This record gives sequence, structure tokens and C-alpha cells, in this order.
Amino acid sequence: MKYIKHRDLIVNKSLYKVILKISIPLMIGELIQRAYTLTDMFFMGKMGSIQVAALTFVDPIINGIMAIGMGLAVPMLSMVSQNIGAKNYDGAKKNIGNLIFLASILSIFIGLAGVFLSDPILKTLNAHGILLIESSRYLKIILWGTFFTFINVCYLSIKQAEGDTMKPLYLNIASLGLNLLLNPILIFQMNLGIEGAAIATVVSKGFLTIYGIYDLFYKGKGLRISKEHLKISRKDLIYILALGIPAVITKSTSPLGNMLINSYAVGYGSSVIAAVGLGNKINSILFSMGTSLSATMTTIAGQNIGAGKIKRVEEAVKKLGIISIFISLLGSVIIILFSENILSFFTSDPSIKKLTKEFFVATTPTAVAWGISQIIMGVHQGAGYTKISMYITIIRLWLLRIPLVFILGIFVGERSLWYSTAIATNAIGVVSILFYLSGLWKKKNKYIMA
Repeated sequence: MKYIKHRDLIVNKSLYKVILKISIPLMIGELIQRAYTLTDMFFMGKMGSIQVAALTFVDPIINGIMAIGMGLAVPMLSMVSQNIGAKNYDGAKKNIGNLIFLASILSIFIGLAGVFLSDPILKTLNAHGILLIESSRYLKIILWGTFFTFINVCYLSIKQAEGDTMKPLYLNIASLGLNLLLNPILIFQMNLGIEGAAIATVVSKGFLTIYGIYDLFYKGKGLRISKEHLKISRKDLIYILALGIPAVITKSTSPLGNMLINSYAVGYGSSVIAAVGLGNKINSILFSMGTSLSATMTTIAGQNIGAGKIKRVEEAVKKLGIISIFISLLGSVIIILFSENILSFFTSDPSIKKLTKEFFVATTPTAVAWGISQIIMGVHQGAGYTKISMYITIIRLWLLRIPLVFILGIFVGERSLWYSTAIATNAIGVVSILFYLSGLWKKKNKYIMA
């Protein structure tokens, strides 16, 4: 079976070969995921700045809700990858069934609750008038697709834990192609506007979900599960929650913080909101490279820790660190030097362009520190120490960035939105290194039975 061949590669073969085989498809896949939201941003930019602002405003709300599904993916990676590393394939299948079951139940509950609570949430965050109307129209439709998003995240995490990153890449490409096809038809030809963008996203993700379920239960060459695996014991639930709750907090903390920051930024006007949103979307292309390397590190760490090869994990950290620094520096130079050309593709508003260029200069170079912190978080997630990732995220956002937004706002106004980001991200790079050097990740995690 494919997962056995992947295990042999990850545990025994050249690390550079492992890194390239896993990370390149993940990087392309991350770019495709970013392209989903950039596609919506592109088409909304053709409609007007208020639609761009609406997407920016609801983005952290969506991310906050979806963070629960993403948080469940972390125990999936830790448990499944370590069990594969230890050649405990039956245990890995049990882990998969437990998490798919839990993700299905939670996604239905959270999606329905989100639909009915979306307007009160938006009003609480100071959305009003046309911004409230457009934000609500987009958000409600996206939330109807919560089940698709949760199952997609779990399926992609299963493949990643196995070391198979090519199949998810092909599926993401097909899903994005469908999204690109549907967007102009639904938005402009059918005059659905921002609702059309949301429908296109939900339908394209639904396509990926259907295939993922078929692959897991029927014809896949990876770890295949059956209906009997779709249950969860009290002990298993405790283990999943022990790993998953810190991961959910990690994933949801940033969106919640961004909601607060967006609420504060409303006072500066829609141009500032749009500039920060556009800047973050474009930066996310570069920063997603760090996220991809983190996912690569998680798979390598999980399987090698399961196989008892700690030194190999340390070697992977060094190699991935060098690659991350190179990519971050090169990407930062490209974005800053060609910012005018890049921004012209999304907006013709000169005020938005001016503010976004300032945003780039302050925040884009922090991709170096971000990449380092992500690789170290990947080590701890692979080891099952999800609390460390939670600590890193809380320090960056709640102890540094958010207080700095309000403090710097007194002196530099709207520019506090990007200066605070720059300071907090650079600082967390140093903090992450200190966590790694503590060596906690080398100790056996009691919640993973590998």
C-alpha cells in the first residue's frame, strides 16, 4: 500500500528528498487555498470597495468557525503519523474513524448555529449599513458549507499524515478550477453578486468532500476505513480533546483577534479595512509557504518520533529552516518591488494602493520570523505537544499585537494596524526558538498510543 512506501521514505531516505516530495505539493496546495479567497477578492474588486471590505470583515469570522475543524486536524496528524511511524496501522485507522465521526457531528451543529447567529455577531463587531448587508449575505452561505470544510480538512490531514501530498494537490486544483468557472457565471451573469461568490466556494468544496469520502471508504490506496471505525469511546474522546482543544484555541485565537482588530479598524474607514485585507491576502501567499513547511515538519516529526528517530527530526528542522529563510527573503523582495503591478490586478483605488504599499513594507519581511515559528510549531504538533503552538499564538496575538494596536494607534493612527503586526511577528520568531531549545518535544506524549 502507498502509505507503507511513504513511511519508508519519510523514516529512512534522504531528508532533502523527503522535504521536496512532501513540501512542494503542500506549497502548491496552500497557494490554491489562498487562491480561493483571492478569487473572491478579485471578482468583488470588480464590483466595488464595499464588497472587498465585506470579504475582509467576515474573513476572521469564517476562519474562527473553521478553526475548530482545523484544530481537529492536528490530533489527526499527530496520532495517525506517529502510529504509521510505529507501524501500528490498525491504530491509525481507529484514529481516523474517531476524528471523522467527531468532525461530522461538530460541523453540522456549528454550521447551523453560525447561520442563525451571523447577524448578531456582525452587529456586535460594529458592522452596519451596506457593510452589514453584504457581509451577512456572504457569511450565511459559506456557513451552510461547514460540513464540507471540516471533512475536507480531515481528509487532507489524513493524506498528509500518510505522506501522500500529491492526491490532495490534484483535488485542490480541480476544486479551484470549478470555483473559477462558477464565480463569473454566478456573480455577473446570474446577478447574484457577493452571494454568487459564496455559492461557488461551497459547491467547489463540496466536490472535494464527495471524492474524499469515496477515497477513504471505498477505492483509496491509503489507509481505508469502514463504518465500524465511525465511533468514539470515552477514552478516545479524552485523548482527542487533550490534543485538540489547544489546537482549536491556536487556530481560533488569530481569527478572534482579527475580529477585534477589524472592529477597531472600522473607525478608520472602508479604505483602511480594504487595504489591510488586500495586503493580508497577498502576504498570505508568501506566509503560506511557512505554513506548508510547518505541515511538512509535522509529518516528518510525527512519523520519525513514532519510529524513535529523534536525531532525524533535529536534522529536518535545520534543513527546513534554511529553506524557509531563503523563500521568505526572496518573496519579500518580489512583493515589495512589484507592489504596484500586483495591486493593480485587484484595485484601481489610489488610496487603497497607497495604504497597502505601506502595509507591505512593514509586514512582508516578517515572513522570515513567521517561517521559523511555523517550523517549530510543526515539530511540537508532530510530537503531540499542541499546547506549545497555543502558547506561541497567544503570546504573538494577545500579549503583543493587540495591545500594540491600541497603544500605537494613539501615536500613528491606522498605521498601528501594520506596525503592531511587524513587531509581534518578529518577536515570536525568537520565542519559538526558545521553546524548541527547551527539548520538551522529545519526551513521549501520554495521549498518543503509538
